Amino acid sequence: RRGIALASLGGPIYAIGGLDDNTCFSDVERYDIDSDRWSAVAPMNTPRGGVGSVALVNHVYAVGGNDGVASLSSVEKYDPHLDKWIEVKEMGQRRAGNGVSELHGCLYVVGGFDDNSPLSSVERFDPRSNKWEYVAELTTPRGGVGIATLMGKIFAVGGHNGNVYLNTVEAFDPIVNRWELVGSVSHCRAGAGVAVCSCLSSQIRDVGQGSSNVVDCM
Repeated sequence: RRGIALASLGGPIYAIGGLDDNTCFSDVERYDIDSDRWSAVAPMNTPRGGVGSVALVNHVYAVGGNDGVASLSSVEKYDPHLDKWIEVKEMGQRRAGNGVSELHGCLYVVGGFDDNSPLSSVERFDPRSNKWEYVAELTTPRGGVGIATLMGKIFAVGGHNGNVYLNTVEAFDPIVNRWELVGSVSHCRAGAGVAVCSCLSSQIRDVGQGSSNVVDCM
């Protein structure tokens, strides 16, 4: 499958949703690093291809995606103790191919596509108040954007703006509620995986999609 989301909670890695050429999936699998084994856990309530995910407050969240008919505004969270997915308050906008990250105890969903075009909107969910709110928009629409949190900021890498694939990178500062361009990666791309790597210094790594095997490091 492709359009899958990954999240790590308490050690294990969760592989969530996705799609093949015909079907969007609700399946979820968990990888245990110590035993080197994958196992199935409870499926989501809704099939979600192009879903975004992040671990937050002892749950794994599945945000948006496409159910095979339309992009979704719905959100659900997985409780590993109950092995159950629970619906939470939906976003203000339907989106798939969105980036999702955590910062200061809140969930951020960035860009993505509705059923017509890429999005520049960004929403923040606070699980303590169970409320969504819009924050500053990206400087350009980014569908299939890669997201990572580093040093108190959220970085948005690449994506598609409706006309071309992007190699630009922008960062969100929650203190001033603003996105600003901070650089670029070597290749224009969408749907790339982005992760923070702790080595001599914290770095963002951007891994190519599909036939691309290029890895960029910032």
